[in-house]
This record gives sequence, structure tokens and C-alpha cells, in this order.
Amino acid sequence: MATDTKERILDAAEQLFADFGFATTSLRDITSEAGVNLASVNYHFGSKEALLTAVLARRIAPINELRLQRLDEVEHAAGAMDPAPEDVLRAFIAPPFEMRAECEAGDRKFVRLLGRVHVETNEEFRTAFINQFMTVFGRFTDALQHVLPDVEPNEITVRFWFLIGAMAHTMMWADTAGPTDTPRGPDDAIESLVQFGAAGLSAPVLQPVPVRSRSAGTRR
Repeated sequence: MATDTKERILDAAEQLFADFGFATTSLRDITSEAGVNLASVNYHFGSKEALLTAVLARRIAPINELRLQRLDEVEHAAGAMDPAPEDVLRAFIAPPFEMRAECEAGDRKFVRLLGRVHVETNEEFRTAFINQFMTVFGRFTDALQHVLPDVEPNEITVRFWFLIGAMAHTMMWADTAGPTDTPRGPDDAIESLVQFGAAGLSAPVLQPVPVRSRSAGTRR
């Protein structure tokens, strides 16, 4: 019974966090959705912040474990050679899309939650997500710096964050036709993001272009 109650709380919190965000969702909303009392939430989790951490860990930890496993496999297969940047990126990008495809057709809270963790501006939400993610982020940026030695480490980090943003947007809008009105399956989305990311990460670093003042550019 205790396990069932805990799972109901996690399911309810996940649904509400995915739909409305962390700040907007109250513990009263969660207990009402789960059909439990506040004491049950306090007993199992202690606080709303701890509940958020548990919700994210339940979904994100398996994805991150698979990412690290895939990266180990990619590096092992390369042997003495460096793996291709595309293979490193595919190890990072593919797992959430694959797990999304395994979800039941009516269960979209998983997709919305993954998108929400990337775009949520609430500090508690962002901190809880980053704590789940930093080990994996560091492992992949190290791998990318190794296979792209001509790109500065700081630039790799910034560009990887850009890719994560594009990935989050794709996850959020995966069920919506794009500008071409051509539906794209998970495999297409993965490969497009892999190619997009590899090109962006390996692009030459351009020198900053000085910004001309408005007065300097005005002819009289």
C-alpha cells in the first residue's frame, strides 16, 4: 500500500509539473490529484522540492544511464581511433526519443516533462534538473572535446547547450507537423539533430564582428 501511495503521488506530481510547471503547482493540487492527504506527501518525500527531485530522477535517471552506456559502447567500438562526433551525439540524443516511442500512445506527460525541464524558468526546477544532468553533461562534453580538438572547450560547452535547446524544442513539438507539414518519425528527428549538432559543434569559430554604432553607419 505504501508503494502504491508513493507511486500515485509521483504520477500526480509528474502530470501537474509537466502541464503547469513547478511554481504554479501546489502540494494541495498534487494531493487532490493523487487522492491522498498532505501527511502522505510529507512522509514519503518531506517537501515539494524533494518530490520534484524524485519525479525527475524516476524519468531522467534511466535515460542518463542509457546515454552513458551508449557512449561507452561507441568509444569501445572505436578502439584506438577517435569515434565520429555523430556517434557521440547519437548516444546522447537517441535515448529520450527511444523511450518516448516506448510510452503508451495516451501517455504524453513524459514528453511534456522532458520539454518542461529544459524551458522551465523556476530556479528550483532548473536546479533539480541540472543536478540530475551534470555528470552526463560533463562526460559528453569531455568526449566531444576529445574528438573535436580544434574547437575550444568553452565553445564546445556553449554549442552543446545550443543543441540541448534544439533537442528540447523538438521533444516538445514532436507531435506537431513542422513548417513543411511533413510528419517526422523519431528516427528522422534523431538523425536530423545528430547532423545539425555535428555541423554546429565542428564549425570554425568566427572572430567577433565589431558592432558599428548607429551614428557611424549614418550617412549625411
